[in-house]
Amino acid sequence: MLANGILLGFKAKGSDGLYTNLPDLKEVPDIQKNPERVENTPISATNKRYERGVGDPGQMIYKFCYYGPTADSAIRLLQDADATGTELDFQELWPDGTKIEYTAVPNVSFARGGGINSVVDLQVEMFISSDIETLLPEE
Repeated sequence: MLANGILLGFKAKGSDGLYTNLPDLKEVPDIQKNPERVENTPISATNKRYERGVGDPGQMIYKFCYYGPTADSAIRLLQDADATGTELDFQELWPDGTKIEYTAVPNVSFARGGGINSVVDLQVEMFISSDIETLLPEE
């Protein structure tokens, strides 16, 4: 499946409202849920033993096309939550109906090249504060 058509929406944390899709999404991050391997071997063991630790989603940065701070641009929609550290509920919606849902505080910044014809991207890094739920569509 191509990433074409993936949407990223947000809403107030815990609200029953609809997600507001952020415009001009350009790139989605990998979401790693690999649990940490924690060594916990008793002194009497002949081989090391491991337990499954907590997962770390890694650094999740979404990229958006930046055309300036219009009223409905991603920077305008997320800047207050960034400035105040407010948690929002987020949802990635894939073309096949798969949903990835989590709560996070967004951190808005710019990625830019240093010369002529270099694109300026808006970056939104997610500081995850919940589990990441993957909801598969019904068959």
